Amino acid sequence: MVLGVRCMDRCAMYSCRTGAGKGNSEVTVPNSSVSVVIVTYFTGPSFWKCLDSCLNSEVGQIIIVNNGNRPEKLIKMRAKTKQDPRVNLLDGHGNVGFSRGCNLGASQASGDILMFLNPDAVLHPDAIGHLLTALEAQSSPCVIGGRLLNEDGTEQRGARRGKLTPWSALVAMSGLAWFEKFSPMFEDMHWEKRPLPDGPQSVPAVSGACMMFRKSDFIEIGRFDERYFLHVEDLDICRRTIRAGGKAIFVPTAEITHFGSTSRANIFVVNWTKATGLVRYFYRFSGSFIERMIAVLLSPVIVAAIMIRTIALAFRR
Repeated sequence: MVLGVRCMDRCAMYSCRTGAGKGNSEVTVPNSSVSVVIVTYFTGPSFWKCLDSCLNSEVGQIIIVNNGNRPEKLIKMRAKTKQDPRVNLLDGHGNVGFSRGCNLGASQASGDILMFLNPDAVLHPDAIGHLLTALEAQSSPCVIGGRLLNEDGTEQRGARRGKLTPWSALVAMSGLAWFEKFSPMFEDMHWEKRPLPDGPQSVPAVSGACMMFRKSDFIEIGRFDERYFLHVEDLDICRRTIRAGGKAIFVPTAEITHFGSTSRANIFVVNWTKATGLVRYFYRFSGSFIERMIAVLLSPVIVAAIMIRTIALAFRR
C-alpha cells in the first residue's frame, strides 16, 4: 500500500544557475513537477542522506519503493511519510527486482517529470535544476543523467558510457582497453577518464543511479524492461530511447555523490543477474545474423569472466 499524501504544488519554482554552453544564464525550472522514485532493498545508512538531499531540493514527491528492509528501517521510513507529505512509501510487494520496483514507483507518480535515484546516491545542490534545464532543451523522447562522483570527488565509472556490445563489454572487463592508445578497436566504453564536456552531451548511455525522464516519454518508450531483475535495465532503456529517435544526455554540472554497494545483497546473486542481463541485452539488440553469432560466441565468455571476478573478490574479502 502507499503511505503518505501526494503533494504537488505546481506553482512552486526553483531558480538555479547552469553552466551549459558559454557563460552562465539564469533559468527558472519547476522542481515541484518532479517525482523521485527510490527503490530500496536492505539499504545502508546513506539512504537517509539520499532522502534529505531530495527533500532539500524541493521536489514535489518522493516515492520510496520497499523491496525489502529491516523492520526498524521500515518504522523510520513510515515516520518520514508522516513528517513530510511529499514522502510516500510503496510497500507489501516483496523483492520484485529493480526494474519492476521502478515501474511500480512510476505508476504512483503525480509529477510530470520522473527521476529514478539509487538509495545510496546523494544529490548536490542545484543538481535537479541542471537536469531539468537539460531536459527542457531536448525534444521527446529523451533520458537525462548526471555526473556520478566517488566520495573523494573523482568521477565514478558508469555515468557516461559508450555503446555496449559483446566486444566492448569484453574489452572493458578484460583490460584490453589499455590498448586503446594503439587502436580504436580497443576503445573503453567507460568514459569517466575523458575530459568533461562544456555542457550537456549526447552519449550512448547514462547511469540508472540517477536518471530523469518526462513521464510521457517513459510511458511511450515502454518503461523499464522487467525481465532485467537487477543491472543492465538502464543501458536497455537508453538504447530503446535512441532507437525511438531520441537522445541520452549526460549533464556534467548535475553532480551526485554515489556511495555504491551499500545494500546487503548477495554479491553472487547481484553479479549473476548482471551477467544474465548482459546476455539478454546482447540478444535483444543483435541486428543481424553476424551480430547474433558474435553474441552467441562471446556471451558465455563474458558470463564466465564476471563470475570468476566475483569469486576472486569474495576470496579477497
